[in-house]
Amino acid sequence: MGAILDITEMLKEPAGMITAIVVITAGYFFVKWVFAEPEDEE
Repeated sequence: MGAILDITEMLKEPAGMITAIVVITAGYFFVKWVFAEPEDEE
């Protein structure tokens, strides 16, 4: 629970918002990469 409060406090600062956007974007591309259709390697 304490971690959630720390994150909400961090999001009130501009640097915290930028960090959150970067983390969310990285997570999105990681999930997209993991679940991507494998290309034919033939």
